[in-house]
Amino acid sequence: MVVVAEHVGEPIIKFETGKSAGFDFGLKTFLTCSEGFSIESPEFFKQSINLVRKASKQHSRKVKGSRNHEQARLNLARKHEDIVNQRKDWFWKLAHELTDKFDVLCFETLNLKGMKRLWGRKVSDLALRDFLDILQWVAQKKGKQVVYIDPWHPSSKTCSCCGHVLSNLDLSVRRWGCPSCGSENDRDENASINIKIHAERSRSRVGISTLGLGDVRQAEPAISA
Repeated sequence: MVVVAEHVGEPIIKFETGKSAGFDFGLKTFLTCSEGFSIESPEFFKQSINLVRKASKQHSRKVKGSRNHEQARLNLARKHEDIVNQRKDWFWKLAHELTDKFDVLCFETLNLKGMKRLWGRKVSDLALRDFLDILQWVAQKKGKQVVYIDPWHPSSKTCSCCGHVLSNLDLSVRRWGCPSCGSENDRDENASINIKIHAERSRSRVGISTLGLGDVRQAEPAISA
């Protein structure tokens, strides 16, 4: 699955903060911001895994078709519903917090289905797609902008200080030294800075002016199922 960004018009942007930021999504840290802070995910499913397993075991032990089996099924469903509601509540609060801080929020386009194949339940628990849907809605209501850079930009492998691009960077490497300028780069922070830089340099594609925020255009992700 590939997420494709498209331009669909010219919205009215409210320049309340005059700030833009790049965000890198990660498995260890939910979001790393180019402006020097990171956001950890509560991982609600992981927190509740013991309760879910207990409810699932109780459900599997009941006789199918019995009243106890139905009650156990409903109990298991409520456990999953509680997790979904907790996650959504956190997403809404985070979306408002970020759109209060920034006028333009830049993200890398991700192959979420491919990530799920590699990391499974971890990616599902983080639920980035659900968060981006909520963030997009909040941003539109508040006159803010969410934009997406192309999925092939080497944001992690590019030095945000000098622009040198590594030929290879293993996923296990969290910090790396630039062989060109000697700077020490944190993988996620470096990626978030590059996401912002790449968006600013590509105003004709993603709509952020390098001289400010005056030419911002709508860019929503079209995510295939």
